[in-house]
Amino acid sequence: MKHLILIRHGEAEHLLEGLVGGWTDTKLTEIGKQQAKCTGERLSQLIKDTPFNFYTSDLSRAKETAEYIGDILGKKPVVVSELRELNNGMAANLSKEEAKKIKNPITDPILDWVPYPEAESWNMMQKRLSEFLDKIKNDRNDLTILVSHGNSIISLIHSWLGFSTDMFNISFDIQPCSITHLRTNHWNEKTISRLNDISHLENNGIYKVDAYFT
Repeated sequence: MKHLILIRHGEAEHLLEGLVGGWTDTKLTEIGKQQAKCTGERLSQLIKDTPFNFYTSDLSRAKETAEYIGDILGKKPVVVSELRELNNGMAANLSKEEAKKIKNPITDPILDWVPYPEAESWNMMQKRLSEFLDKIKNDRNDLTILVSHGNSIISLIHSWLGFSTDMFNISFDIQPCSITHLRTNHWNEKTISRLNDISHLENNGIYKVDAYFT
């Protein structure tokens, strides 16, 4: 695998309903569906006729996004649980206020902190995603497209670049239906060619600014 394209799912219902994300399983909003179709069109322009492997998280918002993209690219995604978002355990399907009430106190090291009962730590998610990347590294095509979630994509970038755990404080903004392209260059170096690209959404007027900009 020489090229890895990471797509975050489109806008999902829980983002509008005040629910926590994680393993809360909600579908795309109408805007999310438009974002997914627009992303499929953009990917079609970028990869053209390049053969590719195609995987998606099994959570509805990611699976729907991948299906819209797949309809345009002419390929069905392989649905896997390994690409799920960070498991938030008993907080799934709760409102943000309800989730606060069951949140576990922060413990050190923070990478091993489990934020909610029956959830997973960052290190647990990192292990899950790293093992998945290792499992698919010898797929027959040089290009792989993964549809996943915000925290999962940050973790996948860390794994691709070979970051050590002490680089946990380096993060990335990953917007809904953004495109991130990772590749191995001629010197066998792991690089980021495209990060959180939402120009295709902006050009079509279907980009919504996240809360941290307001």
